[in-house]
Amino acid sequence: MQHKQIAVVGAGKIGTMISRFLLGCGDYRVTLIDASDQQLSRIPNQPGLQKCLLDVADHSRLVEVLSSHFAILSATPYFMTEKIARAAVEAEVHYLDLTEDVASTACVKELSAGASTAMIPQCGLAPGFISIVANNLARDFDDLENIRMCVGALP
Repeated sequence: MQHKQIAVVGAGKIGTMISRFLLGCGDYRVTLIDASDQQLSRIPNQPGLQKCLLDVADHSRLVEVLSSHFAILSATPYFMTEKIARAAVEAEVHYLDLTEDVASTACVKELSAGASTAMIPQCGLAPGFISIVANNLARDFDDLENIRMCVGALP
């Protein structure tokens, strides 16, 4: 079986957990990218995991690294979204992020117009997963006026 190569940007708690899930299912190889050598060194080595010390501001290097991947998932703060999404478009890899930032999402939407691959913003808890839960709950009602779902402090 051919394993899909996925890049995960951000070796913090969320990026590390996503990497573990992807590696754990056995279908993926993961390149974990972060600008902090200290952050990457905290992550235990394991089969299928490659660590990459890289600042996403280095556009040409990011595109080069991504060119051998199927997709990139950004687990970084919203202000890095545009740089990562632009590199994904240029490298022609699928793009996903967890941001809830409206301006970042608008940027990804704009970039998607010229992309040959999927550009999928807002895959996090809200509005991503929480919307799936709300939809599932709504199916059980004949009539429904509204649903209010909260994740932390975000409605």
